[in-house]
Amino acid sequence: MTPRAAVFDLNGTLVDDIPFHFQAWRALGASLGRSLDDATLQSFNGLKNEDILPLLVGRPVPPDEFERLTAFKEERYRALYRPHLTPLAGADALLSRLRAAGVRLAVASSAPPANRDMVLDGLGWRARFDAIVVAERFPGKPAPDVFLEAARLLEVPAAACLVFEDAVNGVRAGVAAGMVVVGITTTVPAATLRDAGARHAAQDFASLPSELLGTLPSPPES
Repeated sequence: MTPRAAVFDLNGTLVDDIPFHFQAWRALGASLGRSLDDATLQSFNGLKNEDILPLLVGRPVPPDEFERLTAFKEERYRALYRPHLTPLAGADALLSRLRAAGVRLAVASSAPPANRDMVLDGLGWRARFDAIVVAERFPGKPAPDVFLEAARLLEVPAAACLVFEDAVNGVRAGVAAGMVVVGITTTVPAATLRDAGARHAAQDFASLPSELLGTLPSPPES
């Protein structure tokens, strides 16, 4: 398949910021008397806060408490990560190559709006994408809704979309949407992402496998 569109997760995929999210979740957990191990934190990766917080506290979370806990965690994350904001290796070059070749581009992330804005605006990337899915309107991953919405906005069939994801929940969402998924191994081993359904895996965009690169269209010769 030659992809006509590429859909990117944001956190842990276009930027390697998941360790900062984990630090913020640990700080929130400590404030609630809860110690969070790596396996628990990884199970949160790709989920929305409205899915995570009931798991964290072990009960439904009323709206006022949800807002307070979410603000604590996300403000801590932004303070931690903002000084380190940088693209994952090869991301700029891949986005440029795909856009020059006429491939449609979208972001489909479970990130809250302020986090999404910090990354896209901080890197000057907003105009590079044809669509940014407002994920808060949809069920969180592993439900496929955000990816299907990206395909709809890009006006490209789901089967012609390539998804880049770092989280098991995100890989499962892309597979459920009927898209070819590339796992980015910033926090999860390649074998785990492949077991979740990723067709390819790489540590970053500068080391994508040749069998994937061979499917990507080339920019027209000038």
